[in-house]
Amino acid sequence: MDHNREFMDTLTSFHSDLNRIQTMAGTLSQIERDHFNDLSKYEDQRLAGIAVAEQNSARQLGEIKQLCIAMAQRIQEIQGSLDNRREV
Repeated sequence: MDHNREFMDTLTSFHSDLNRIQTMAGTLSQIERDHFNDLSKYEDQRLAGIAVAEQNSARQLGEIKQLCIAMAQRIQEIQGSLDNRREV
């Protein structure tokens, strides 16, 4: 029984960490999009190159956010399934 409680606590910790990572990735993604928008206003080739790098970073951070959301949802499903088994 102690092993099950430890496992559930670990899942809860993973879920919390994924939510934190998701929040950070979302925040950083928005900052990168803002940088892209700001840098795109200028007609300087060097700044345009930096803007594209910012846009790529925003996209990748957005993907990380979505992965974290999906993994956190899966953890919730596993926890729900385990809770249902204990009730039976």
